[in-house]
Amino acid sequence: MDDHEVEQDFEQKLEQEQARQTMKRPNVLVCGYTGSGKSSLIKAVCGDVVPDDAIGDGKPKTVGYDIYESDNICVWDSKGLELGETEEDFTGKTREFIRARQSDANVDHHIHIVWYTIQGPGARVTACDLNLIQRVFSPESVVVVITKSDITRVPQLTQLRAELCEAGVDPERIVAVSDVQTGAVGCRELVALTHKLLPGAYRASFAEAQRVDREARLEAVRAKRSKASAIITATTAAATGVAAIPIPLADSALLVPMQTTMIASLAVLYGLHAEAIKHAALPFVARVAGIHAAGSLLKLIPGLGSIVSATVAGAITGALGWYTQDCFADMAIAKINGAPVPTMNFDVDTFREYYRDFRKTKK
Repeated sequence: MDDHEVEQDFEQKLEQEQARQTMKRPNVLVCGYTGSGKSSLIKAVCGDVVPDDAIGDGKPKTVGYDIYESDNICVWDSKGLELGETEEDFTGKTREFIRARQSDANVDHHIHIVWYTIQGPGARVTACDLNLIQRVFSPESVVVVITKSDITRVPQLTQLRAELCEAGVDPERIVAVSDVQTGAVGCRELVALTHKLLPGAYRASFAEAQRVDREARLEAVRAKRSKASAIITATTAAATGVAAIPIPLADSALLVPMQTTMIASLAVLYGLHAEAIKHAALPFVARVAGIHAAGSLLKLIPGLGSIVSATVAGAITGALGWYTQDCFADMAIAKINGAPVPTMNFDVDTFREYYRDFRKTKK
């Protein structure tokens, strides 16, 4: 296979892995009166998922329900109660929306958590607020978010909390926040509470989607190592099987398809986007194919001989897997930290180190 064929094969496998590995995205509904700071809250927690023109200056920017999506989250931003609309109408429309979502046979389409916003400076909890929080939404999936806490006086905040608690709202589900321009105060607490309340299948994706708690995002990357290990172990076993009867050195290219599948799986696991794949993974994959060309493995692994045994085939594949994993993890961590993303080059000396280390661990 030439470089072009290898790259085409990799892109095809990447698409297959993206379809297979896609994490379950949580659906978050942000609801409340118009002007209660819904879009600003979403932007504070989820960053660029909300376009700048979605933030209004006292004017409603959302018609019906706006949907803000990324690979890791889907946020529904409700229109809110506007002038000329009765609270009964607003409640009815919200109830219809919730029923439609929750009646879907696919739970991935359900609303998994609700952030119900109440503007702090208003210091007022309405009957409509309580009806939605306690009767329309499922109480165990609602977080009441008191917004604009930076301009809310302490007596106002105390009064709001007291009214909500008196009405039966769990005090642990009341969070006061400010927007990103005033430091996103309270947003870290909201993120932690949301992560706790979400069904388990959607937590990892939310951890990556939020932009408030950097350590949580880093931990989400570190947690992927166990899944990466499973991918590498399975591919190493497959490569060992191919060479169960030692294969001629010239036929070592038989290992390339499974190795490119492994790299595609790791790329998807670490959330590489199109640009990163184009500039980093594709050239890397092409070099991987190149090392199996006649004579290249012999130069790469001195003393290899004229055949590739099961042990060597597994070690080459395992070393390549951990080399790739570490590169992708470093890229993901650099992106979270706002640091320059390291270049992903296939370095012969570095690969030899991984190969030697892999052989040692397997002895």
